[in-house]
Amino acid sequence: MVLILLVVGLGLALLIWLWKGPVQNTVTAMKRNGSSTVEAYGVILFITSAMGISIYLIMSIM
Repeated sequence: MVLILLVVGLGLALLIWLWKGPVQNTVTAMKRNGSSTVEAYGVILFITSAMGISIYLIMSIM
C-alpha cells in the first residue's frame, strides 16, 4: 500500500514538472513561431501518446 502511494505521488510530481517545464516551453516556442495554441498542444499530445504507446508495446513484449 505504501509503495502504491509512493508511486502515485512520484507520478503526480513528474506530471506537474513535465507540465511546468518542457510542455510550457515548447508551447511558448511554437506560439512565437506562428503556431496556434491548439496546434501546439495537439503536437505535444501526439508526441506523448506515441511515447506512451511505445512504452506499453515494449512492456507487453517483455
